[in-house]
Amino acid sequence: MQTARRLGELFLRREPESVSRARAMVRELLGPDHPAYERVRLAVSEITTNAVEHSTPGPVGDLVMVVLKMVNDFIYVEVTDPGSASSKPHLRVGSSPDAEDGRGLFIVDELSAGNWGVRDFGAVGRTVWCAIPAEPTAPVEEAAILAVRPE
Repeated sequence: MQTARRLGELFLRREPESVSRARAMVRELLGPDHPAYERVRLAVSEITTNAVEHSTPGPVGDLVMVVLKMVNDFIYVEVTDPGSASSKPHLRVGSSPDAEDGRGLFIVDELSAGNWGVRDFGAVGRTVWCAIPAEPTAPVEEAAILAVRPE
């Protein structure tokens, strides 16, 4: 039987400043000492950035919602945005490690060991989600992340 507990949610405007607010929410809810903190913070940052940059205002508004849940031994990240008629979230095949963009979902894929997806709600938006182990077996390797996404 699954046990689910909502840790928190945050509604944000579809603007660049919202990404730092989403990261602050992770810090507030999990704290920097949580074993999954860095992974969850990075996943939230990447998915929220995509929502802000690639969604368009829809019939239900211009907001992005970030939700964190604890489900069994995983922290679920869900970012819901208005969606876009011109693009769908996907892994970019053949993207260069030196590229300025296009690696966000690759990073999410790595952090979640492929446990992510998209729920499309048509005209009312979409949700990009991922599940990250609450007790990762290995620490986040900063060098590996920087190889994927240089600061």
